[in-house]
Amino acid sequence: MVTYTLGELARAIDARLQGDPSFEVSGVAGLEEAGPRDVSFLANPRYREAATRSSAGAIVTGVDDPIDVGNLLRCDNPYLGFARAVELLAPAERPSPGVHPAAVVDPSVQVPADASVGPMAVVEGGVELGAGVVIGAGTIVEAGVVIGEGTRLFPRVTVHSGTRIGRRCIVQSGSVIGSDGFGYAMDAEGRHHAVPQRGRVEIGDEVDIGACVTVARGSSGATVIGSGTKIDNLVQVAHNVQIGRNSIIVSQVGIAGSTRIGDQAMIGGQAGIVGHLTFGDRVQIAAGSGVMHDLPSGAKVSGYIAVPHRQNMKIQSLLLRLPELFKRVKALEDGPRDS
Repeated sequence: MVTYTLGELARAIDARLQGDPSFEVSGVAGLEEAGPRDVSFLANPRYREAATRSSAGAIVTGVDDPIDVGNLLRCDNPYLGFARAVELLAPAERPSPGVHPAAVVDPSVQVPADASVGPMAVVEGGVELGAGVVIGAGTIVEAGVVIGEGTRLFPRVTVHSGTRIGRRCIVQSGSVIGSDGFGYAMDAEGRHHAVPQRGRVEIGDEVDIGACVTVARGSSGATVIGSGTKIDNLVQVAHNVQIGRNSIIVSQVGIAGSTRIGDQAMIGGQAGIVGHLTFGDRVQIAAGSGVMHDLPSGAKVSGYIAVPHRQNMKIQSLLLRLPELFKRVKALEDGPRDS
């Protein structure tokens, strides 16, 4: 069990303490579940009443939040402050270093002393592993893959040859990195012939990839995911897509081939993006949108087909009035009734 005084914790998460600096905490929990030695957080005003009832030993909240009960850790960004507190009070468990006897590691691979290779994992020849790498049970790392220091592959991940993964990345279970892109040529008889996919995948540092994500290798050249980007579960990234730095891509997004996305994009769940588009930086795409044209930096779009968000809101408002408008038009077309 990890224990911090509130004074120590405040310094570690860059918070201003309102309360007892010698009070000790050893866990984290939600407002309703927290006990007297837990830290919780308040970032949404709708939960302020729950915070006043909470048994939490301390609450991380905003610098100007009017709540004034118990021990408070006031941060400019309370959600981020709580995240840092969780890292300190409830650190993630990591497997013990070493190669499990049931793993298969090619003799050419140098496994760092602090790395971990789980049972039934397969690491083929020519793989380069950085310090502190974790390869989960049943994971397959094909020949020539490079994985940077501190990166963790959870169980049953598949990393195909031609892939480079940066430092301190996370790839959750079931994801496939570097599979063949979807490319076929049709002959005169209408039969489809696979176009060889011989490119690679390049993933930057501190990229998080959720469960059951598929990232296809480039047909030639590279599929690229920039440093700091976070990808939710069940996302499809097609061949030769390029995603910039520090972007957020929510679950069930599909990005077709050769699309280029700038830095700090935010793409909502179930959005679909056709191929060969170019997006600028800080693009925001609402959930469920279908994007079929290029977007400039700072664009905010929604709808299917996606248009500027404000325009889409007007369209949706008018759609709700269609039944009434139809009745009025029909009445005008029918004309006045004879008495």
